[in-house]
Amino acid sequence: MLKPSSAKRITALFALEKGFFIKKEEMKKQKFWQAYKAYDLVLMAMLAAISIAFKTIAGVLIRMITGPLGIPGGALAGGLYMLWLPLGLGLVGKKGAALIISAVQAVVLLITGMPGSHGVWTILTYLVPPLLVEVVFLFQKNNQINALHFLISTTLANIMGSFGSNLLFFRLSFLPLMLMLSAAALSGSLGGIIGYLVYSKVKGVLFKDKSSKENE
Repeated sequence: MLKPSSAKRITALFALEKGFFIKKEEMKKQKFWQAYKAYDLVLMAMLAAISIAFKTIAGVLIRMITGPLGIPGGALAGGLYMLWLPLGLGLVGKKGAALIISAVQAVVLLITGMPGSHGVWTILTYLVPPLLVEVVFLFQKNNQINALHFLISTTLANIMGSFGSNLLFFRLSFLPLMLMLSAAALSGSLGGIIGYLVYSKVKGVLFKDKSSKENE
């Protein structure tokens, strides 16, 4: 049987160890958010807002085409929705940017009920694709981003988003599902190419302006 003094020491040791791990987790969270400057947060918010506005307008037009074909509109237009994720990750240049942009999209759509919202499933359907984007961008040589990062990440993200939506809502049979995933892959590839072209055009000006802001 432990003496009262020994029991107190063991309790104190466990409390100290627990406090250490809690503090360590808090430091990790602080370090994560401190990596983002105000400039980065504003940029991510702008990209999220533009993507939501684009999704609302383009979604209506795309569904006029895909509706008669029995294909979910998100599969065909998804590449144009998903291109904002690698674009944001490339322009911000910090891990987690794509996930943050997608989280902002999900919260806004969930609260407002705008087109593109999936109700309570919005968080799930919007947060899985950016994880694939983040993984693809981990594979960089000399920290250089190229067209393949945009092409592969946008394609995979759109396929996963379309497949997830099918599992939750549409439950298409095999042939329509393959047609939908093929359209998602094609749309994702096109979105990736467009995203990279935009990135190539604006990165020089944006990075120059970003450096000057951080040096002030």
